[in-house]
Amino acid sequence: MRREKLVTAESQKARVDEILAVYRSQGVAVHCDLRRVPLHSLIATQDGIEADKLEVVRRLVQQGKLTIPVVVEEHFLNDRLTHYLLDGHCRVRSLIEAGKTSVEAYVLWSPAGTFRSNFIEVARQYGDVRVKDLPLV
Repeated sequence: MRREKLVTAESQKARVDEILAVYRSQGVAVHCDLRRVPLHSLIATQDGIEADKLEVVRRLVQQGKLTIPVVVEEHFLNDRLTHYLLDGHCRVRSLIEAGKTSVEAYVLWSPAGTFRSNFIEVARQYGDVRVKDLPLV
């Protein structure tokens, strides 16, 4: 794995801005806050974690060199808050393995409590698996 493929603070912020722009173009009121979220309840929006990438990310996280916030959507579903991880699956897994319980995240949310999201649909297709339980691929 080459280093340049890993996320940077600038690319992460650009990704958040891009996601927000798409929602706004669809007329969806979505806000973004930077705050801490619990790691163990994050639902994955992919079906596995790349083992090679995880190895590199794990080392960087342990060294404190990859502290970029992850990207999360927050929805109020079935009478509870649910967090879907949009970006940062390897970082979250590495933090869980290191014994951490929360992570700084760009949290996308709506005053309506929930909103139509393709990320939720993808997570459901994969079985609403928590990041901590994703298989390595």
